Amino acid sequence: MNKQSQEFNEQRILSHGNQNETIEQTIERIKQRIIQTGDKPHVTVARQLELINQLADFPLGQFLLQNRGFNGYWTDYLIEHQYKRRFTGIDAEGRSLRELEKFILDKNPLPLATQQKHIHSVKVIQNYVQEGAVLASLPCGVMRDLLKLNFTGVDNFRLVGIDLDFQTLEQAKKLAVEYGLSEKVEFYQEDAWSLSFKDELTLLSSNGLNIYEPDDQKVTELYRQFFQTLIPGGILVTSFLTPPPNVDPNSEWDMNQINPEDMSLSKIIFFDILDIKFTAFRSSSTTKLQLQNVGFDKIEFIWDNARIFPIVVARKPK
Repeated sequence: MNKQSQEFNEQRILSHGNQNETIEQTIERIKQRIIQTGDKPHVTVARQLELINQLADFPLGQFLLQNRGFNGYWTDYLIEHQYKRRFTGIDAEGRSLRELEKFILDKNPLPLATQQKHIHSVKVIQNYVQEGAVLASLPCGVMRDLLKLNFTGVDNFRLVGIDLDFQTLEQAKKLAVEYGLSEKVEFYQEDAWSLSFKDELTLLSSNGLNIYEPDDQKVTELYRQFFQTLIPGGILVTSFLTPPPNVDPNSEWDMNQINPEDMSLSKIIFFDILDIKFTAFRSSSTTKLQLQNVGFDKIEFIWDNARIFPIVVARKPK
């Protein structure tokens, strides 16, 4: 990584990034914060310290402790888990998954919603695989959402990956080689709020950015940037986190689909211990209004079972 890319990378990434401390230092810092806070009505200090030790026992847990969010690699790990590791209980290196790791990937309501959201998103995007299409992903992560599409019978197309994270872009380039699509892919290290594309993309897929930005005006501006990148008739496929019942009494969550014990443990891990960064919740009505305000029409929502992490499909008018 060149120094300029690394500095650019570290200044603006919203989803992850640590404080340049070792995992041991991170664990000690979090433990001290929890000890100083003391027991809470729903969880003791001892229980939280036990969970920290369990998180420190597997790579995903270590990453979450240090970064309080998912990068491109770990988002892909979470999504791809449902296709193989869920059934084998073993990762690509032959390591058996830990019990807490299985909980995060198999029972935690948010990761489950993320996995379902990915399935819905890929189905929508596949409909726009056609001659002359320019399909983009932002932040692209490792870009499997586009690379895994079926391009049979389609010869003339472009794939565009845009991300701030230089390391993630390098991982995406390697994955493009694995899928045999290197010649079709272009990668750009750009800030989503100042994109260089204008009236160029057939479809833009964007997941995992607005959930880190609490300012509604900034998210509306983000959608305006997306709007400008698309050709007339172009499609935006994005997603958002709806607020849970403890945040909004009018929550859209379907609590019949959520195990209360799983929800409780999830809250302890992600909020009490990790103090996660992705807490920018928005209702479907707010999201629809934001998209309409920048010019999108034909707005459609596709929901996961628990109505936590829906995708929204919107069109730039012709």
